[in-house]
Amino acid sequence: MMEVVKEILQAYRIYPTEIEKVTEHLFHIKDGRRDYALKKSSLKQDDIAAWEHVYYIANEKNLSEIVPVYVTKDGKLYENTSDSIYYLSPWLLFAPRSSSENSIERTMGILAHIHEKTQQSQRISKSTLNKNFHTYQTFCEQLPNELYSYVLRFEQQAYMSPFELQVCTHYRDIEIALNRINSEISEFLDQSEEELTWNLSLCHGNLELDHILNKHVINWEQARYDHVAVDLVNYFHQLTGEYDQPNELLMEGFNVYKRKYDLDMFDMKLLSIYLLNPASYMTIIRDYVRSPKEKTLTYQVSELQKQYRKLIFALKWTDFIKDEYETLSFDDPSI
Repeated sequence: MMEVVKEILQAYRIYPTEIEKVTEHLFHIKDGRRDYALKKSSLKQDDIAAWEHVYYIANEKNLSEIVPVYVTKDGKLYENTSDSIYYLSPWLLFAPRSSSENSIERTMGILAHIHEKTQQSQRISKSTLNKNFHTYQTFCEQLPNELYSYVLRFEQQAYMSPFELQVCTHYRDIEIALNRINSEISEFLDQSEEELTWNLSLCHGNLELDHILNKHVINWEQARYDHVAVDLVNYFHQLTGEYDQPNELLMEGFNVYKRKYDLDMFDMKLLSIYLLNPASYMTIIRDYVRSPKEKTLTYQVSELQKQYRKLIFALKWTDFIKDEYETLSFDDPSI
């Protein structure tokens, strides 16, 4: 493998003095002058154009938050072997960990700057919006009854498994979340304007916490132009799924974001709907009912709890938006 790495580095005219294999897909390279990160990517040939576009945009918009990649001696942003695509970027040193508050606010500021600088707007008709959301709206409307049927089924057991007990314990909160998303979708679609502005921005698409290093964001392999809710939901889920995150830090982080990139109520409603999405929670229950022994009980309980945490945060989020911002109306001409 090291011979392959050395061969790839020759395409960059780099002759390493030290090669450290950090993971199966990441190598720390030193040549006596600089440190580099060589990434074995998951990119396919069909993905290359979209990935390259990220760096053209970063250069055009002067987005220093996007870590650049080096160009090969042939002028390419990557080097490929028979089975993989590699790219080279500067090795970033980790700064001492800051407080959760500073970390969240800094990340939200970074995202706001990227989203604001790359925004593209298009007009869509109300009928198109309703058509695109119709299937999802129908799906969500059926979920309260489906969840209730699972709870009745589990409660009929003489002895409930830990997973079944967990579903029954969650029921009250999840029922509120299901009712909330149906209400949010109805309000989102109930707008007077016949044409609406739909904003798209460059979204990372895979905002794992390991991809946010100090003031930079790395690994843009899944980047695309989409609504900013894609990135914000991804980031919030990373923070709330594994453990209970202080909600006030996330809300203040969003305030930082909104001061730099002023989302309107239409965008915030869409973000709320994304956060309240119950599909993953319900899929875990369906999988359990269909084949309870396909996965270990410990795994199923853990995964359900992660999705529960996300939905609980979504409920608190929608309360926050209502209290802080929903005095603004969709019909307010100043929006």
